Amino acid sequence: MTMVAAGLVIAFAVYIFRNYWWRMIQARRYGTETEAYVSRIEEEVRRANGAEFPQRFFYVIFPKENGLQNEARLLNPKSSLVPGSSVKVMYLPERADVAVLTEIEKR
Repeated sequence: MTMVAAGLVIAFAVYIFRNYWWRMIQARRYGTETEAYVSRIEEEVRRANGAEFPQRFFYVIFPKENGLQNEARLLNPKSSLVPGSSVKVMYLPERADVAVLTEIEKR
């Protein structure tokens, strides 16, 4: 039974690394930097075993290389962001559904 639990923990860790950290590393290394603005912030509460876990997802809008507007979720948002905040992000052209925050522009 211990081997099964260890296997599940390892599988979960690989999933998190691949879908979160690896995308951040790839976007920072090979991504395209562009200016963007925070379009919306979604807040939701997940419930599990009687506990509530609040989550906030930040979305930005930016022009892609082809000139079309794109909306993506920020993988590393800062809590000081509000809708309309100007930021710089990096994204992978083939995976433009997520972006990495590189700089918050001062007004």
